[in-house]
Amino acid sequence: MKRFYPFVIDFVILVGISILFQTYTNQKNFKLDIIGLGIFSFLVYSIYRWRVFVKDPLHFWNLLHVILLTCFVFLKIAEYDPIQIFPQKLGIKLVTLIWLLFILISFHKLSVKQFQNLGPFLAMVPVLSFIDFMAYPSVPIAIALLLTLRNSDLPTKEIKPLYLFALIILFLIIGRDWWDDFALQRGVLILEAFLFFQIIRNWEKNDLILFLKSCIFFYIINSIFIYFALYLDPKFQITSYRENVYLIPVSLLASNSLLMIMMSVLFWFEPTQNKSEKIFLIIAFLVSVIWFGITVSRNSIGSLFVFLFFVLYIRQDQTKKKNLLYGFITIVAAIGFAFLFFTEKSIFNLGSTAVRLSIWGFYIINTLQENPFFGFGLYPENKIPFDSAFNLKSESLHYIKDYIINFDSFPLAHNLYVQFFGSFGILGLFLVLGLFFYCLIQKRINLANVFKNNQLVSIVLFVWMLHELYDFNSLEISNLFVLVGISAILILKKQDVLVEKQNQVLGKRFSFLVIAIFLIIVSFRFSYVDHFTLKFARKVIPHNFEFYLPRKDSVAKFNQSMPEFSLTDYFFFGNKFFFYNLAAKDDLESNLKHLNYCFELQNYRAICYSKLIQFQSKENYFPTLIPLFQYFLNLHDPFGIYQREQL
Repeated sequence: MKRFYPFVIDFVILVGISILFQTYTNQKNFKLDIIGLGIFSFLVYSIYRWRVFVKDPLHFWNLLHVILLTCFVFLKIAEYDPIQIFPQKLGIKLVTLIWLLFILISFHKLSVKQFQNLGPFLAMVPVLSFIDFMAYPSVPIAIALLLTLRNSDLPTKEIKPLYLFALIILFLIIGRDWWDDFALQRGVLILEAFLFFQIIRNWEKNDLILFLKSCIFFYIINSIFIYFALYLDPKFQITSYRENVYLIPVSLLASNSLLMIMMSVLFWFEPTQNKSEKIFLIIAFLVSVIWFGITVSRNSIGSLFVFLFFVLYIRQDQTKKKNLLYGFITIVAAIGFAFLFFTEKSIFNLGSTAVRLSIWGFYIINTLQENPFFGFGLYPENKIPFDSAFNLKSESLHYIKDYIINFDSFPLAHNLYVQFFGSFGILGLFLVLGLFFYCLIQKRINLANVFKNNQLVSIVLFVWMLHELYDFNSLEISNLFVLVGISAILILKKQDVLVEKQNQVLGKRFSFLVIAIFLIIVSFRFSYVDHFTLKFARKVIPHNFEFYLPRKDSVAKFNQSMPEFSLTDYFFFGNKFFFYNLAAKDDLESNLKHLNYCFELQNYRAICYSKLIQFQSKENYFPTLIPLFQYFLNLHDPFGIYQREQL
């Protein structure tokens, strides 16, 4: 294998991980414990296999990178952990120990090439869990991609125009949303998922299945710990209506459980399964079904029944398919009546459907009127309410306003296709679809043959597409990369693929350098914002609409000075960082400067007028102008999001 500047790349990655460990954390003792646990496990294993270590030290050097990345991932998870099953973060430490042992076992059993491909992504698996509360999951994913690419052969052939075109589109999407922190995070995750797909499509099928099974394994570990926490919680009742479980939205839990069930069924029919693997898949199925009982998500439960029907349908002979269809309809009717009489989430209750229809119409009409060609970007929900189209019926607007008030959040489309239309507009959608079909034509891919040869995988993806008609979970971190992995099975090369074809991973060296530099830049931005917000966290209170609100007692209890930043700095670090500083600054000059910056940087002015009115009321600064600015706020905020009394 030819490695491109191996020592330089290794040095950059190791220094980068070391710097990330030096950033501010609210879990200083945990950081020392987790680093010690990782280094200790590496040393013990290296001593145990010292002959192999002496023979191939570079292989163990790769293991060290993976272990350090794993420790960093669990450190960031510990910073935002709301469950606290055991004191002193003992629950996360136990999960870390289990996962480090799993990585060491994988290192022991896999070949050198297999671990070079899989190792960094095994460290990434905890990031993909539904329990992940990491502020910026794209940072460890970027490190995992760089670790994998550094072990890859860099091709000498010319970069393909289609691949270059796709990269340019992704960079343009990310560049447009650079100011919006949430949209940028989505854009970077899509780019990383694209790069992940480019890598895994050259893997052997067994390696890809091992990665997906490791996701199922970590899902089981997480679920068991949360079940134990729920068992200890005296207030928990399985029949109670809830919107979240330990701040995890029930729609996310249910959609992730749906994916895990479908993957379990998919792997059940793999011909190489042994008895222990089948027991593992049965456990995954049962754990997921329990989540359905807790979340009572009608969309995910209905999607599961559709999936099971299709699976049974294709496994039956022609004479039994009619009886199966009647049996399926009977079971669905019985479940429907059970929901109607025994749960608060009746499938016959059309209230949530009316809200969804109102939001869908709102998204479509506003996009067509305000940004018909390229949409509002990857986070349209925080922009569309401020470009309100008043052609909608007043009842629909009432539904949307009621949603904003009850859920204390911007109106999410709850539909993948409507959400994408609001993000990309007409031309953007045609561009994405055109790129997809052009790829099929160029590669002469016969979809009928692909689906026929991979019926179960096709059913999984089809049912997920149906599921997303009534929800929007595809870009959730716990679903996105699993979906990419499942999709890759459709076009996976056979295990006797020529080694030369694997050289077309990410184009020429130039494209690799551009991707690596970009990932380093965005990782620096996200890491610095995370470091800064954690360091001065006692100065502000997080808020869904205002980003942050100042603490009234911040000056008395926390007098640490904050650095000053220019307009260029704020543009680079994004709106979340800017509004954090705006809320944390307490002197008159800084407030005036930041309010001026707000109107220069922020395209949607409602939040700026809200901040300005709050400042005037607090400082009694030109109070006679407050009615004028209130008038401007009313113009830019038709739903009154920034005019509620609690702000």
